[in-house]
Order: sequence, then C-alpha cells, then structure tokens
Amino acid sequence: MALIWLALALPATATNFTIQIGNITWSGSPGGYQCFNNTAFPNTINFTLTKTVAASHTYAVTAGTSATSGSYSRQLASGANRLNYQLYTTSAMSFVLQAPTTATANNVISGNATGGNGQVIPLSFILFVPTGQGVPPGTYTDTVIIGVYNTFTGGTLLTSKTITITVIVPATAVLSIVPTSGSFSSSTSQTLDFGQLANAQVKSCDLLIKKNTTCTVAFNSANLGVLKMIPTPTADQIPYSCKVNGTTLNLGSTANVNLPTGVSPAPDGTRLPVVVTMGDPTGATAGNYQDQITITVTAP
Repeated sequence: MALIWLALALPATATNFTIQIGNITWSGSPGGYQCFNNTAFPNTINFTLTKTVAASHTYAVTAGTSATSGSYSRQLASGANRLNYQLYTTSAMSFVLQAPTTATANNVISGNATGGNGQVIPLSFILFVPTGQGVPPGTYTDTVIIGVYNTFTGGTLLTSKTITITVIVPATAVLSIVPTSGSFSSSTSQTLDFGQLANAQVKSCDLLIKKNTTCTVAFNSANLGVLKMIPTPTADQIPYSCKVNGTTLNLGSTANVNLPTGVSPAPDGTRLPVVVTMGDPTGATAGNYQDQITITVTAP
C-alpha cells in the first residue's frame, strides 16, 4: 500500500493598511443642526491609514451606501424622520465618496504609499448636511462602511470599519414680521403708523413662524394694551385692540398663543395675521402716541 500526502500552503492575505477612524458627530451651529439657519457647516473628517508592510502599495478609501436609505442618497434617521446628508471626497464637494463597483476614480480617496512599515498617512473627507431641512427634533444617525481597497475598481478589500454618523437636531423656532402677505425674511419688526388717529382705524401685518415642534408665542405690550404719549407720557391713553389669527389678545398681561405641534409648512412657516384696530381717541391731548408689542417665540 502506498500513501500519497497532498499539502497546500495558502499565502496569508496581507492587509497592507489599517484604518484609524471613529464614529462621527456632526458639529456646526450651537446646539446642533438648526433647521432654519441658512449657514452651511461642512465638516472635515480627519482619519489615518497605517501601512503594515514595507513595499510600495496603492490604496483607495471608499464609503458604502447609507444604511438608512440603502443608496448614495444618504440619510440619517430618527424614528420615521429623515435628514439628508452626504459624504464628499474633498472640500470642493464635487464628487460623492462611494465604493466599488459604483465608484469611479473621482469617487474614492486614493494614493500610493511608498514609505516603510508603520507609515502613517493622514487623510480626510467631507461630511455635509444641507441647510433648510425642516425636521422634528431628535438624534439622527446612520451607519456607513469605510473600506480600503487596493484600487477604486474594487480589487482586494484590505480593511474596513463600520462607523456611526450622528446629527443632533434641537427644538427650534424663528420668526419674521412682514407686511401682509409678505414672505419670510430677516425682518423682526414692523411699524404700524396710523397717522392722524381716528376711531376704528385698522392696520395689519403678518407674523411668520418657522418651527420644528410645538411652541408658544408670547405678546407683551409695553403700555399694557393702550397708546401713551411720547416722548413724555401723560395721563392720556388711547385704547386699541389687537387680533392675532382672528383671536383678540388681552394685552393687560402677557398674552400667549400656542401653535400646534409638528414642523411648520415651507417656505414661509406658519402665518399669523396681526390686525390692530384703533379705539376712540376723543378727549386725548394732541401729540404723538405709541405702544410697543414684543413678540417672543419659545420652543421647549
């Protein structure tokens, strides 16, 4: 009897590189992603590759699809709510960071490491959350696989790491006071000039509120709901009434209007018509009369 022993030696797969990258929390405006702040905050995400072999080797850093959306139209999730974001190869934000087999040469971060074992290669990509997304408050997350291949076409996957991306969205509300039927703007004051006062004169404007949750609108009259002479008040007072969204406010103290929960409609938010009707000025001393109403919007 003869025995033939067959032996096969398989070469160990060389990783060539290890990747050093952690979970990411987006940073930008104070408190988190402010839904109604139009200032963009691209985040530069720094990470490193460490070479584990001596010879020269190429690398292509990639990013897989969004676990939330299942595509390169990346989204973060907080329950059923979604927040769009994207990963880009450079600060120019011209090319989305992708993975084989979708990626082209422009969609990866590539190079050739010629140093020795232990060479550290600093790299970065951009995390971008587009402005103007009205979403409810919450903690929004997504997971993405960051991979390192030897070429953008795929080739050998040398190493990979799954990271979690987090964006905090706080409760927020902003307001604009505009002429009747006007669009939301940076304007936060309006002067209703009645000219020569007469009983039952009417002036109006609109209060626009953008919000992503329930909020309270507080109205505080400097003169507790009457006009007084300026610059030096006298005993003379002229009454007036103020309606907001059809409801007459009691300006003898702080008057609160509660808005429904949820995200306000785009593009101008919740519109509250403000209508001021002048009372009878008979008997008041001639002069200039004024009151000032301060409007404060508070999100919990």
